[in-house]
Amino acid sequence: MAKNKNKKKPAAKKTGQNKKIFPLRNFIIIIAAVVLVASVVTFIVITTKKDSKTDELRNTYWVSETAKTASGDEVDVREVYNVRYTTYQGRLIFDGENGFELWLQPGDKGDGTHTGSYKLDGDKGTAKFDSGGEASFTVIRNDGNISEIDFDYGDYIVGFFKQNNSDSE
Repeated sequence: MAKNKNKKKPAAKKTGQNKKIFPLRNFIIIIAAVVLVASVVTFIVITTKKDSKTDELRNTYWVSETAKTASGDEVDVREVYNVRYTTYQGRLIFDGENGFELWLQPGDKGDGTHTGSYKLDGDKGTAKFDSGGEASFTVIRNDGNISEIDFDYGDYIVGFFKQNNSDSE
């Protein structure tokens, strides 16, 4: 009987403590993973939305329909171009490489076409013509979609609107 006196009892298993730590750690890992995935999805959605708005600008033919003087008075678009053609319309096209083409003269679209590059910051833009000079333009939105582009041309502001599919070449 004296032999068992000095003998140590085996340590108690810490199963209760381990059971509490592992589920908590797993829960934290799962929450971190969910937050990470949600962040990535949010970033993708925001990036895609921004690109689709830029694509809306780029993948559309814009035709001139309205014009105003610098003081805000409405004028006939033909006055801006100094033409008498009743069916005359100018056209504005933005490409995917931040270039643009602005056609404002009567006759063939190859005549009177201005080209250059543009920079867009929010809804304000700057167009730099290849032949020199600069113009500003404003993107007008309606319910988040681009409805009009107001382009400063000389002493006028020309309103460009989306061209109907039946009017495109």
